[in-house]
Amino acid sequence: PILLDIGAPLVVAMWGGKGVQQTQWGNGGKGSWGGKDSWSGGKGWGKDSWGGGGKGWDSGKGGKGWDMGKGKGKKGKKDRGPSGPNLPRARVSTEPVTGEVAEWKGKYGWIKPTVPIDHPMATKNQGNIYVSMTDLQGGVQALTPGSLCQFHVFSDSSGLGAEEVIGS
Repeated sequence: PILLDIGAPLVVAMWGGKGVQQTQWGNGGKGSWGGKDSWSGGKGWGKDSWGGGGKGWDSGKGGKGWDMGKGKGKKGKKDRGPSGPNLPRARVSTEPVTGEVAEWKGKYGWIKPTVPIDHPMATKNQGNIYVSMTDLQGGVQALTPGSLCQFHVFSDSSGLGAEEVIGS
């Protein structure tokens, strides 16, 4: 044993022949590491010890840890309100309007009207008009950015949109 200034012997033991060491203070009694009355009950790394899957911090909850898998909340997520192609609509235009496809994102896109629309919500979305693939006519599934199209303008709770769109 090696004696230190604190008065208790430090014992370094090796077992298993692979260089694994156990360091303990005291003589294996109550409160020491590895003794019969120690935290692990003298059972080493068994099921009732720290690493053995007993009633530890995970406690059988499927590996979700301290927060019990409850997620991180809604930090930074602001309520965007209703959106999408199925909102109630009110038609704004009486005659078809023309515009250029600004961008297409797979199932929806944005059209820049040739002549700005006279409506209180026209400045929303940088003056662009929302278009859904469900509003495309003639079997067209997508619009090509830069191409011209013809459509009617509607308004809903999220802004202006295009319906009955003819284009490519």
